Amino acid sequence: MKKNIAVVCGGFSGESVISLRSASFVMDNLNADKFQAFKIIIEPQSWYYELNGEHFPIDKNDFSILIAGEKIHFDLVYLIIHGDPGENGRLQAYFEMLQIPCTSSSSTVSALTFNKAYCNYVVQSLEVNVSPSVHLIEGDIVDVEQIVNKIGLPCFVKPNSGGSSIGMSKVNHIEDLSSAIVRAFEVDSEVLVEAFFKGRELTCGLLQTKGKLVVFPLCEVVSKKEFFDFEAKYDETLVSEIIPAPIPEEVAEVIKSTSVYLYKKLNIKGVARIDYIFNGNEYVFLEINTVPGMSAQSIVPQMARSFGWTNTQLLDAVIDEVLTK
Repeated sequence: MKKNIAVVCGGFSGESVISLRSASFVMDNLNADKFQAFKIIIEPQSWYYELNGEHFPIDKNDFSILIAGEKIHFDLVYLIIHGDPGENGRLQAYFEMLQIPCTSSSSTVSALTFNKAYCNYVVQSLEVNVSPSVHLIEGDIVDVEQIVNKIGLPCFVKPNSGGSSIGMSKVNHIEDLSSAIVRAFEVDSEVLVEAFFKGRELTCGLLQTKGKLVVFPLCEVVSKKEFFDFEAKYDETLVSEIIPAPIPEEVAEVIKSTSVYLYKKLNIKGVARIDYIFNGNEYVFLEINTVPGMSAQSIVPQMARSFGWTNTQLLDAVIDEVLTK
C-alpha cells in the first residue's frame, strides 16, 4: 500500500515563494509507485490541502484532512518550508507532539541552527572557525564605532534568524552601518553583524540514508553581484554554481570531513547544506541549512545529480531514512 506523504510548504516569511517552488519539485519527483503525495500549504491565516484549486482545511488537532467524508492521515511529513515556521523548530515540535515522522532535524536542533549567533557559539566551541561578530537584540543601544572597532570593515549585516539573504547588506563604510542594521531589524528582532572574510564560497550537501552518511560533491558559488544576495540566489544569470568545486582534493576533503563532524555533533537529520568561505589557506563556517532549497535549480539537487542520483533517488533517500526508523 502506498504511503501518504504530506508535502508541507508555504510559511510565514519572504521565503514562502521559494518553498512553493521546492514543493512543486518534490511533488513532481516523488516515486508515484511508493507514495501518494498531498500538497499542504501553511499560511499565517490558514492551513489547507490544495487540489485542483479547491482548498480542504487541515484539522490541526491531528494534522488530517477530510475529503468526501474520508479522513486522511499521513505516514510522513516532507517538510519544505524555508524560514518560519518550518526551519526554526516550530513545526518540528508540533509534529513531534503528534508523533508524525518528519524529514527534518528535531525541533531543538532546528531552533539552534536557524539562530545564526547561537549556532556560531556552538560551532566555535567545537573548534571550527567562525567570523568575529556582534549579536544585537532589538532594543539594544547600537554603537557603530564600537562594532567597527571589534570586527572592522567591510562587514555583513544580516537578520539573525532567516535565509535566502533577505534583509542582508554588505557595509563598506561606517556611515552606512546604522541604516543596514535598521533594514535587518525590519526582518528579525535580532541582528548579526559579521566580519568580512574574503574568499571563495563553498557549500557541502550531505544526508543520512540507510545508516550511511552520504556526502555530495562540493559546490563553489560564484556570484556576479557583490555578494550572494536574494536576487543572485534565484536568478541564474547572476550566479554560477560549479559542481564539483574546482579546489584541491585535500581542501575538499577537509571541508567534507568538517561537515560530517558538524552533522554528527549537532545531531542533524535529513538532508542539509553547510556553507563555508575559503581564502586559499583557511576557511570559516558560515551557516547550516537544515531545509535547503529543493527546486530543480537548487544546489542540493544539482549536487545529487552530479553524484549520480536522479531527483527521485534523492527524495527516496530522504524519505526512506525516516520511514525505516
